[in-house]
Amino acid sequence: MIKSQSRPLLFLYIIFAYVIAFSLWWAYLLYCKNELSFKEMIELKSLSYQTNSANKNKSYFLSDDYLSIQNKYERQKKMIMSEGVFFIGILMVGFIFVRRSFKKELTLANRQKNFLLSITHELKSPLASIKLVMQTLLKRNLPEESKTKFVNNSLFDIERLESLVDNILIATKFENDNYGFIKEEVDISYMLHLLKNKYEMNNKKNIHFNFQIENDIYINADKTGLTSVFVNLIDNAIKYSEENTSINITLRKEDDKCKFIIEDEGAGIPNDEKEKIFDKFYRIGNEETRKAKGTGLGLYIVNNIIKYHEGTIELKNNTPQGTIFTIILNTIN
Repeated sequence: MIKSQSRPLLFLYIIFAYVIAFSLWWAYLLYCKNELSFKEMIELKSLSYQTNSANKNKSYFLSDDYLSIQNKYERQKKMIMSEGVFFIGILMVGFIFVRRSFKKELTLANRQKNFLLSITHELKSPLASIKLVMQTLLKRNLPEESKTKFVNNSLFDIERLESLVDNILIATKFENDNYGFIKEEVDISYMLHLLKNKYEMNNKKNIHFNFQIENDIYINADKTGLTSVFVNLIDNAIKYSEENTSINITLRKEDDKCKFIIEDEGAGIPNDEKEKIFDKFYRIGNEETRKAKGTGLGLYIVNNIIKYHEGTIELKNNTPQGTIFTIILNTIN
């Protein structure tokens, strides 16, 4: 059974095959007509030539008239063939470009469809958790320690929702080319210390976080955008890591640059997918078998924000498994 997303491509192939066949057929008819016209003209000219008494002992096929007509025919034949080949070549090149654009649009449409499905789940899960906590707090008289734990979990879920909404808003701004920077002096060391406390307090996978943060590193940046970069990379590392594994996060200054490095021990990224991970809505693996949640916006946002800050982002494999992301940004001296 043909998959629904394959049908438009199949239709494109059928149209292209029809146009090629139609063009070849008309080129063949034109070639045959030219051949027939030449033969008929030669027969008439030959008869006329032979009826002339002065040419009785001469062959028409050696005459200047025949050679002139033959040269004209050969030029027409070459012209038909060269124009046919050129036209077919143009069709082939056009088909390649149309097919590439068509596949790109189909892929994007499929990713958008999966994005809508995943965003529904991403929104419903924290909302359901917050609702359950609120109902529990209303119906039961819990000890203060339990209340504090429930409230902290709800706050973490709210932060997840805020991060998700921020990602959608930022991605929309990128799409419309109206992402506006509010650049200011930012202490990214302090920013990462705050994130360190947040993730260590809500460590549901029992992951060992190893933060190595050099203090007093300042850059001129958009605070909201840069926070989104760090949150997305850390969330990604957690998402693809198994329980009781390690995530190493390093921030250090090197001359007039700063390096942010995050290393996880997850499954890693296959080589054939490394060039695609920064595409909008792209997610690693097969949609039907993927277990990890996500919207496919995180790394797209990270890449664009780093570009806006004139920085670089590098990706390589960890040892023995996992992924290492390295971000390099300019610092304020």
